[in-house]
Amino acid sequence: MGYFLAGDLGGTKALLALYVTTGQGYALVREQRFACGGYDDFSGIIAEFLRGSEEHPQMAAFGVAGPVADGRVRMTNLGWLIDQEVLRQQFQLAEVLLLNDLVAVAQAVPTLPPEDLLVVNAGMTVPQRSMAVLAPGTGLGEAYLCWNGTDYTAFPSEGGHTDFAPTSETEQGLLSFLRAEHGHVSYELVCSGKGIPNIYRYLTQGAGMKVPQGLQAALDEARDMTPVLMGQALEKDGEIARLALEIFFSVLAAEAGNMALKFLSTGGLYLGGGMLPRLLPVFDPKRFMERFIGKGRMAGILSSIPVKIITTDRAGLNGAALTAFRALQKNQAIG
Repeated sequence: MGYFLAGDLGGTKALLALYVTTGQGYALVREQRFACGGYDDFSGIIAEFLRGSEEHPQMAAFGVAGPVADGRVRMTNLGWLIDQEVLRQQFQLAEVLLLNDLVAVAQAVPTLPPEDLLVVNAGMTVPQRSMAVLAPGTGLGEAYLCWNGTDYTAFPSEGGHTDFAPTSETEQGLLSFLRAEHGHVSYELVCSGKGIPNIYRYLTQGAGMKVPQGLQAALDEARDMTPVLMGQALEKDGEIARLALEIFFSVLAAEAGNMALKFLSTGGLYLGGGMLPRLLPVFDPKRFMERFIGKGRMAGILSSIPVKIITTDRAGLNGAALTAFRALQKNQAIG
């Protein structure tokens, strides 16, 4: 029997969990959520979680919102520098692993039960073939999984920063509007939490669409424009909001198709992130798939690829836990 620690660390909150190994795998002992703003660094969160605990973890893995290089990550929103070797020594662990948060989500994908997935396109899953994960959130995360002969291994990607390629006159206008502001326009500027406000600004400031009475005031007061626009899209006079969300989903579908082709993800294309479950009331699966497969001669291949939306917010924690468990098994086998 052994204990290990797993965590999902974002820009505003952290979820930590302690697990124990069992004869069938591992089981959750306890978990706790933390508001990151109340701490000076990640070490403080870990220390509070472990304070007074009789169980001492031997291994830890954390999914972190940021690019990981040489076992270190600098969190943009918090300014925290997290070093896995420093954490290992501080908390007397055999090993600490830092994962990009989307890699952690991707690592959990093969283990997700049907109730945590919404099927957009059933397709035909090809066993042991690559899978791709696309997640609009604060940014646009992308990752992929490859079969290693025993199970799947997740790998990071910075594909969300590739050039946005418009496929309609409206999207061409959006590209020109954003290029004037940013120079380089990536998919992330359109398909993310910042993307929907960018699209809305283009429609009202660039394309000159009239804003319904009261909508602008509600948007000015909102900390997050997306719920306001989603609510407006369901109203009779919600033309601008509906169009903004249609463009968002259209571009997201096109980039998902791009990913599926680049990684030939006949094992499946998964859509994650915290935004999509909130946007399901205005999501049109048929229209999404039309854009997803709209790649000319490649339409046949794409139409056979399973496409699913991850509906649980625990995928990142689950992926970190699986990574820590495998590392603990390896460490015990060597020892």
